[in-house]
Amino acid sequence: MGSIETVAEEEILSKIKSLGNREIREVMDFIDFIREKERAEPFLRYIKEKADRTITLAQVRQELSSIKGNLSDIISRQREERG
Repeated sequence: MGSIETVAEEEILSKIKSLGNREIREVMDFIDFIREKERAEPFLRYIKEKADRTITLAQVRQELSSIKGNLSDIISRQREERG
């Protein structure tokens, strides 16, 4: 009997081999999600430490409402500029 890692690897490979292309893509996306989540954790921890918990959602909305333009318009314009 192999190590726990070897047994897990064999089981994972066996399960993946039984999947179709669409399901394999979903597995790959999930693996990417887990990796990205791990990379983001230090940043999220930092943000939580620095956050001002006295600021309300209404205050954030008020501040954001003063920004000129519309995010979807800006994104559309940038896409058009890129071609």
